[in-house]
Amino acid sequence: MDIKTFINKEKKLKKVYYIYAENSYLRNKFKEEFIAKFIPEAIRDFNLSSVNPGDEYLKRLKNAVQTPPIGAEKRFIISHFEEGDSLNKGEKEKLLDIFKNINQSSTLVFLTANKIDKRKKFYRTLKNHVLYQEFETPRYGDLDQWIVSRFKEHGKKIDKQSLKILENMFSNKLEILNSEIEKIVTRYPDKDKISYYDIKKIISREKFIEDEEIFKFLDLIGDKRIDQALLTLKEMLNRGVYPLYLLTMLKNQIELLMQVKFYSQYTHDNRKIAKKINKHPYPVKKALQRSRNFTQKELEKILEEILRANYHFLTGYYPDQNTALEMIIIKSIAY
Repeated sequence: MDIKTFINKEKKLKKVYYIYAENSYLRNKFKEEFIAKFIPEAIRDFNLSSVNPGDEYLKRLKNAVQTPPIGAEKRFIISHFEEGDSLNKGEKEKLLDIFKNINQSSTLVFLTANKIDKRKKFYRTLKNHVLYQEFETPRYGDLDQWIVSRFKEHGKKIDKQSLKILENMFSNKLEILNSEIEKIVTRYPDKDKISYYDIKKIISREKFIEDEEIFKFLDLIGDKRIDQALLTLKEMLNRGVYPLYLLTMLKNQIELLMQVKFYSQYTHDNRKIAKKINKHPYPVKKALQRSRNFTQKELEKILEEILRANYHFLTGYYPDQNTALEMIIIKSIAY
């Protein structure tokens, strides 16, 4: 169930909504949709408060849910747990007590990035006192639909090539992906259908370098075409691409190739490999094809050179980073 469907189905307010979503975009989306439907703007100043982790968190939360509303029937409290926020066993027990004893005129929305172990007692007890709901980050075909629906909300369509480019660039990082979609639709208010070339004009230059040119560059290295690889490198550097950025992107792609090559011993199904390494199937499919150009030992040697160069870049060992990068590529092709 998606967030809009869930909110639309809610007719009668519950005392506590315990919402899990690993993605911050989804947690914030739930908060926005909940506020828009259930909390009139006129009462928000006095009857809507946020209580987030920090000093005396549980004490502040307990006080908030026990405070009666001012000039309204309901008081609303929102608490947002990020990935780094956590509670120990004793604190979880106190949190359950807060849920059990919440004021009848209060509604608490508890948003968390931490998934509950459903085998534990905490979950079984929790379910008796809250409305528990999970919203999973869309992956694979669901992510396709999510991107299409975001464009549809703005009255626009997107072609298949553009869809795959966005997936490959941003995977399912919804907050970044949503921001890029907003940029695109704002740039083309009168266009009904967004094309690959429209997107290429908007998305940052670095992202397109990462997506297209790094892969092409790796193909040349894999094919041992040293002259063409160095020419491509020079072109990227001449356009002002920062050498350390390029080195980082190269490192990311080599690590992906190593992971994919390892799992390709057991399966050539890109979707199964993608699930194992928590990546989108599209870049994994591309990496699966390119990994055949290298042995695992070659990839390890290239990564070793990149990590050594990265250290030297950061310590200022190389006075001319462009030349240093060229030497790394020559060494990589020589393996």
